[in-house]
Amino acid sequence: MKIQYLFFEGCPNAKESHNNLLEALKELNIDTEVEIINVKDLETAQKTKFLGSPSVYVDGIDIYNLSYPSDISYSCRTYNINGKITGILPKEFILERLKTILDK
Repeated sequence: MKIQYLFFEGCPNAKESHNNLLEALKELNIDTEVEIINVKDLETAQKTKFLGSPSVYVDGIDIYNLSYPSDISYSCRTYNINGKITGILPKEFILERLKTILDK
């Protein structure tokens, strides 16, 4: 399993989302290295198919959309999770999505 955490410097939601990802992996006993990608420019955004900061990809699948990214967005990312708009990926959401991906 390849897990990538993508963000850019200055994103106010990056650190908490990253910590939530690490906690979720620990809770699920997933012992794999997370590749941390600091998207510094538009070229890197295009190369990584960056959907905004922060993003988590598992084997290339975006955990929010549960699909492979086709567009790019070099901006802060927001999520609609249970009717609440947030820029932080909650640990519970990450847990749910990792379980969904692992069950495929």
